[in-house]
Amino acid sequence: MALTVGTPPLSAEGAHVPHPGATREPDPARLGPNRRLGILAIIVSATAMGAAGLFSRMATPSGAVIGESLTLGRMLVGAIGTFLVLALAGRLGQLRRVRLSPSVVLGGVFLGLSLATYLSATVLADLSRAVVLHYIGPVLATVLARVLLKERPGRVDVLSLGIGSIGMVLAAGLLTSGAGSSHPPEQETLGTILGVISGVCYAVALLCYRYRTDMPADVRSFWNFVFGALGTGAMVALTRPDLSGMTSQNWAWAGAFFLICGLLALGLLVVAGKHLRAAELSGLSYWEVVVAIGIGAAVFGEGISPVAAVGAALIALAMVPMLARRQPGAGPPAPEA
Repeated sequence: MALTVGTPPLSAEGAHVPHPGATREPDPARLGPNRRLGILAIIVSATAMGAAGLFSRMATPSGAVIGESLTLGRMLVGAIGTFLVLALAGRLGQLRRVRLSPSVVLGGVFLGLSLATYLSATVLADLSRAVVLHYIGPVLATVLARVLLKERPGRVDVLSLGIGSIGMVLAAGLLTSGAGSSHPPEQETLGTILGVISGVCYAVALLCYRYRTDMPADVRSFWNFVFGALGTGAMVALTRPDLSGMTSQNWAWAGAFFLICGLLALGLLVVAGKHLRAAELSGLSYWEVVVAIGIGAAVFGEGISPVAAVGAALIALAMVPMLARRQPGAGPPAPEA
């Protein structure tokens, strides 16, 4: 029996043949998408995000608009929490080894800007309208992913997005402008504008998540929070929101908001963006609209018209085909940016 000393033998193609006794743990960041994990992550994230309007309103003193400050706290707590998770798991070295790129930086910055304008919109306009305008983002992100990433939505995706979009328009009351609004017209107009801005920024953030899917989710979450805090911090420096009216009860609600709608919801959003295509992420994230409408009615007494109820039902119906579909085959990897 001959013994081979030195380098491992070469295969016919010239590649080294691995030693038969050697085993190598797969890199979790290189594994293919796990659609079930992505679905679970986006549903939990959307549910927590749907409660953001509740927490932000309870944390905001009467007559104040402090969405930028609340979002800054949301991002800072998320960054600290994710850093502690990485430290406890012994993975802090990943922060040095994983290369940053423009999509990672922009994803965090635009998410911070989106959430800051969204929270202000929830205070100035009806909660259902603010949420629906914020969710212009996933629809726009799907279009951008088709153009830039060549992601081709299937028939089920198009059907679900179409039904969900119609449901959102109905749920927001956009076809019955001004009817049933619980806010003065000037506030409602400003809230609507901020809601549209939040939706556009959200679209850019979601598109950025489709790049660099090779990054571990916990590492990306950390940088997402860090750059989100930087972007929101710039807004706070410019707007200088007044926090002098904050009571202990306001701060308690703000703390719960930072943990539930920050660390939990936004951390899981990154996980979902890693494992779901843009069309799937869009269709399933509409669940937040249903949650927000229910909270607005149950807690704040915002009326649900028959049209809005039909819209919420359509949103839930649009989720069914995506939830029922089996795990598709692995597609080509997303490009780096």
